Formats: sequence, C-alpha cells, structure tokens
Amino acid sequence: MGHTYWEMAPKSTVPTTSGPVRGLVLDGMHRFLGIPYAAAPVGAHRWRPPAPQEGWRLPRDAFAYGSVCAQNNISYPGFGFSSNTEDCLYLNVYAPEGVDAGAKLPVMVWIPGGGLFIGGSNDHDPSALVKDGRVVFVSFNYRINVFGFFSHPAINAEDHEIGNYGIMDQQAALRWVRDNIAGFGGDPANVTIFGQSAGAISVWCHLMSPASAGLFHKAIVQSGGASPLVATRGTRDFEQTGLDLARDAGATRHTSEELRALQTSDLLAANLLPEGTFGAGKYEIGHTVDGSVLPEPMADLFTSGRFHQVPVINGTTRTEFHWFQGMLELSTGQPVPAESYGPILSQALTTLPDMLLGRSVSPDRFEDVAKTYRPEDYGSASEAMSAAIGDCGVISLGNQRVNRVLRRFVEDVYSYEFDAPHTATPWPPVSFPYGSAHTKDLQYLFPGFRGASGAPVPLEGEDLRLASTMVHYWSTFARHGTPNSPASQYPAWNRYDAVRDNAMLLTVPESREIENFGDRHHATFWDDVSGAAG
Repeated sequence: MGHTYWEMAPKSTVPTTSGPVRGLVLDGMHRFLGIPYAAAPVGAHRWRPPAPQEGWRLPRDAFAYGSVCAQNNISYPGFGFSSNTEDCLYLNVYAPEGVDAGAKLPVMVWIPGGGLFIGGSNDHDPSALVKDGRVVFVSFNYRINVFGFFSHPAINAEDHEIGNYGIMDQQAALRWVRDNIAGFGGDPANVTIFGQSAGAISVWCHLMSPASAGLFHKAIVQSGGASPLVATRGTRDFEQTGLDLARDAGATRHTSEELRALQTSDLLAANLLPEGTFGAGKYEIGHTVDGSVLPEPMADLFTSGRFHQVPVINGTTRTEFHWFQGMLELSTGQPVPAESYGPILSQALTTLPDMLLGRSVSPDRFEDVAKTYRPEDYGSASEAMSAAIGDCGVISLGNQRVNRVLRRFVEDVYSYEFDAPHTATPWPPVSFPYGSAHTKDLQYLFPGFRGASGAPVPLEGEDLRLASTMVHYWSTFARHGTPNSPASQYPAWNRYDAVRDNAMLLTVPESREIENFGDRHHATFWDDVSGAAG
C-alpha cells in the first residue's frame, strides 16, 4: 500500500495561542496550511466581527489549505474560485527550512485580490520570496462578496461593528500574526503587508484604519491606483442595497434571524450578474465608512495625513486596463468595433464607476479623448479604449496622484511601473495582446501563478531575471524598509520625488529608473480635460 507525501514528509510542530500546529517540511520550506485564525463565520456569526477560534490541545495537522470563502466562479482567470462555504477563515505560514523560533526573519503578509467579491490565498506559491528572499510568508482567506461587505438595517441595528467584515477578518489575521509568528521564526516587530488589486485596496484600508495600528510596519501596494483618493460612501448608505439583495435571496421579514438563515447559495445567486456581462455583481459591494474600522472617508484621512505613516512601495503595471478589457471581451464575445469606437468610449467615460475612472471628463472633451487615443496608434479599438480608461485617473495616473500625497507625509515612498509585455499570460486569448496587464506581475513574485482558473506559464530567460529582481526588491524592502541593499547587483531604486516624478521601471532585459512617469500616460492631457491638478 502506497504512502501519501503527507505521511512521508518530515514534520515540524509549533505552538500557537489556540494550540500546537503540525506542518510539513517540503521543497526547502516549513509549510503550515489551513490554520484557523478565527471562528467559522457561520450561523449566528454571519455578518458579525470575527470571533476567537476555540482552542485545541493536541497538535493539529496543518497539511492542506482551508476552504476559500463563498463565491461564484464567474470565469475571471486570475481570481475566481467556486465555493459554497462560509467556513473559510484560515491562514497559511511558510518559513525557510531550518529556521527556528526566535530567528526574527522579516514577515510578509499577502492579501489576495479579486474585487472584494472573488479570490483566495490558495494559489500563490511563495517559494521564491521564502527561499530566495529569506522571509516568513503568511497568506489568508477573508470574507468577500455579500458575506464580507454587507449593510442591512436589521444587522446594522445590532451592537457590533458593521459593514466591513472582510477587513475585520484581515485585522484578525494580522493580530494572529502579531501573537504567533515568532514561533515560526518571524519577527512580529517587522511585518510588511502587501496585496494586489482588491488586496492593494485592503492595504490602503489598513493604512487608514485605527484598528490596524501596530499590526504592520511597511506596506507594498500593487495596482491599487487612486483608491485612497476615491470617495468612500457610508455603510448605512447601502442599506437599501442590502434590503434588495436579501429580498432577491428569499427574505420576506428581514429580521436578523431570517437573514442569517438564508442559504449561502441563494445569497450568492442573488448577487450574480447575468451571463454575458462583466462586473463585480448585481449589487455594489465593497469597503464603506462604518465609523470604526474606517472612521471617515479614506480621501479625508489620506490627504490630511491621518494614516499610518510607514514606508510604502506603490506601483502599477504598464497597461493595467488590458486585463479588464480582455475580461469584458471574454464575457461578451465582442471586441470593440472600430466603427463604434467613439460612442463606446464616450459611454465608458460617462458610466464607469469612480473606482475605475477616478475623474470626471466634460462631455464636450470626449472627442479630444478619442483623438488622443486613436485606434490606429494602438493596434485596435479595444487597445485604444483600454489605454484611455487605464490612463484616465484611477489606475495609472492614480498611482502618480497618490504618490504625490504620500510623499508629503512619508519619506520612504518608492514608485514603480511593471512592464513585461511579451510574456505569455495564464488567461484565455482575446483579440489583442494583453501586454503588461493587471495581475501580470503576480507570476513574477509567485512562480507559476495562474489564478484559480488559468493555465500556468513558466517564465524563462530575461523574465526569470526580472522575477529575481522583483523578489529581491520586495524582500529587501520587507527586511530594511528600502528596496536597496549594500553592494547589490540590482539598480538603485530612489525614493519618489514629485518634481522628478521618478519610478523604477521593472522590465526586461534590465530594470531601470525613469523620470516623468506621467508623460507615459498623458498626464497633462488628462489634467486639462478633467480640470484637475495632477
């Protein structure tokens, strides 16, 4: 009879505040997977702050990932899973083989993305960061979709924090790291949080949240754009949304007891978009100003300097919106027709939400936008459309705007742009090249990253060298608060300077510093057509 690799692999046991956990020693790493960091948010715990996990006495096997949080797999390669379970508050710890308690290695805590409505931690291989960067790595799942972000009069009337349950989960995971990571060889006084897309937005939430004080010491924001400058509505402003969604899921009395008895699948189905459409869900969900976790709009906190002023790396990819444009094409089966480009672009500039657009453009300037972003200059109408929306404000130029505010309060701010356009992607092909699209950078930090439903694409040659560069910069920043190390073979990465508008261009064959980042994305033009200061 054969043996599983769990049975054959060496084991290691570490005490935690809940009880001892037993992990595997494989591929040069200690791996502890599926550790519960809070009680299952089911039944009476649905739509409440995370509660303490009940402890255990005997060693608990931590050999396999815990469940990802409830979500519909709506075929967004790079993010979505299929899950119908709300029992999902699990985290994973990786440490270099041979590291013992007390080693005080830097800790990197990854917050996965997915629009706050899909995604999970179970598809990120941290072996390069752990083994080459010599860090302790933590990832976790947190409540998303209607379970993680929800507002309803009956729930909001209860005596607990409301709305941002997914962010509260993340804070519970960070408290677990603070209290336990030393036993795995990590330094609780040197924790870097990092995330991409909605994970990056989550990082901004922690930078603004008083409840996250002292839980981290550095932050890396990947493709978070201008999210701390975008208007944040109050939790109670979404109570009608909660009423409508609950009604669609079968609620009639709208009591707390009835809401918590609704089937997981019915709540997911109530927020599902019709087939052939692209977006987060039928009803808007996301972080809100609840008065506690986020006490005020993030833009007010950010621009007044009332945030945790820690060292920050903040950057984007070169053609961020190509991923969104590609997913739209995969959803609808239609590229942007060249003959309809102008009207479609105008409609997008009118209707896209603030979280994607970021600034208002006067309708009498729509024609100027179409002339600046001509399809013949970009290869296709889809690529021109993507470039225009991507540059407009939140994603590419949003990074510039945010860095300028950051630099007023924080000395150690480092800006970057990722640009590796010719690497194959793990997603299905569309009518145009993805280039350096949103999420493209993840496979350079997490080897073989393919999301939940894509096909892995191994990196080779120059791309492997870029991956090594990024792992070095990220782990060095986690260790020292700067991406630079003495006698490094990698280019010096200077702090952001608003006058120089400098950024590290992470590219092949060699990364290098650039200046006038805004010129790459028509910053002066967008400031003109929107009447905004850059």
